[in-house]
Amino acid sequence: MGYLALILAAAVILGAAALAVCGCLYVGEHLRIGGGNVEIAGETEEEKTPEEAEKAPAEEEKVPEEYVFGEPVEESGRVEDDRFDGAVFLGDSRTEGLELFGGLSHGDFYWHRGLSVFAADGEEHRYFDVGGEKLTLLEALGAKSYCAVYLMLGVNELGYPPESYERALGELVERIVEAQPEAVVYLQTMPPVNDRAATENGLPEYECCENVDRFNEIIVKTAEEKRVALLDTASCYRGEDGQLPEELTRDGVHFSFDGYTRWAEYLRTHVIDPERYFYWRDAK
Repeated sequence: MGYLALILAAAVILGAAALAVCGCLYVGEHLRIGGGNVEIAGETEEEKTPEEAEKAPAEEEKVPEEYVFGEPVEESGRVEDDRFDGAVFLGDSRTEGLELFGGLSHGDFYWHRGLSVFAADGEEHRYFDVGGEKLTLLEALGAKSYCAVYLMLGVNELGYPPESYERALGELVERIVEAQPEAVVYLQTMPPVNDRAATENGLPEYECCENVDRFNEIIVKTAEEKRVALLDTASCYRGEDGQLPEELTRDGVHFSFDGYTRWAEYLRTHVIDPERYFYWRDAK
């Protein structure tokens, strides 16, 4: 009996030792918990508190390429005409020609022969039929929402003092922005005239390139001050002598058919990304 008891005691001691060794190996090779660390298969991953997770660096906001107001929108990729579905074109008889002969079949057109910045509002200037009601230019503009507004006015104002034109243009642009806050507003420079052809056709002497250049300076200044996009539409009409080429005009001021298609093509290839426009417009 004493011999058997000794054998049993030895077996118990050996079993306990084996379990201890195996337990140490398991802990050492596969799992150890304590002190905030988790070690799996020899790898350690730090646990993060909620506060530490919040401090993880967020992805940096992508800033659009800078647009400097008062600088012409640079040439862009050519867009299809359906890009102008939500656009409106405001102007005088030259904008009439753009609608009739330019080839743009998209967008709305509000033009009136002889229209000026001084006649955008007021009871005596209800030129536009919208839904059977006669509206002013600004009322017609506010009748629906647009994504882009194109404005060219100035040739009928060339006989006025430049200061009057500057003041009225600035007020008009402000009201356009107010009426269409979600739209990109494009202010276009005026194409030159052909002085010789204008004189031969009996147009007033103030309708000359010298005055056009002076008023275009005002347009550039207004685009900068009112923070709207500038289109140098004049650049696609200006000949080497600064004049409107005779082959592009029928009276020195209004364009030939080819002249209007040239305008439309310029618009297709000078479009600013709305995100870029509004980002820098708001970054005052």
